[in-house]
Amino acid sequence: MDNLGLIEKTRVYCKSTMEANRCKYLPFHNWQHAKDVARNSKWIAQHENLPEDIMEELAIASYFHDLGHINGATNHEELSCEYARNFLSNEDFPEERIIKVLKNIQATKMPQNPETVSQKVICDADLAHLGKKNFLVKNAKIRKEWALFNNQKFSDEQWVVMNIKFLNKHNFHTNYAKKSYSAQKLKNINNLKQLLN
Repeated sequence: MDNLGLIEKTRVYCKSTMEANRCKYLPFHNWQHAKDVARNSKWIAQHENLPEDIMEELAIASYFHDLGHINGATNHEELSCEYARNFLSNEDFPEERIIKVLKNIQATKMPQNPETVSQKVICDADLAHLGKKNFLVKNAKIRKEWALFNNQKFSDEQWVVMNIKFLNKHNFHTNYAKKSYSAQKLKNINNLKQLLN
């Protein structure tokens, strides 16, 4: 099977699965986020000059990485891996490449600690919004999701302080993400600090 064919089948499968389940109602971990991560992964991987096979594995992992949210946030990466393994096995995807896809998915688990270049790419793709102008909009969606679906509610001050700590602790991993997202991430931290005044 050609690469684009499998990526497209993956996209269709993940979209239909997410939109038929709990993810349809999640403000952040929904199909739009999966699409964003797939697009970010492709963009970062191209700028890192990664080969086609790694880009294919990244595309597949990106679509699957939060599919496990259909059963809740806890350990969702493990369930995402189960779905990916079953799907890729049915597509006769080589076992050694399935393992790489699963490791890419597992690398997105917080706190992130990627080991390979492809794991660094998907981690940066997953958290690219930390270094984008729409950070506060995305961040508000996460807060809403945590309140509605995870029963985690925070005062405005608690939420801002927690996010400042998170952004200060976070580091991008790829050269491209460091160059492209770090300056805006600093602005986002400063914007959060201003909310405390």
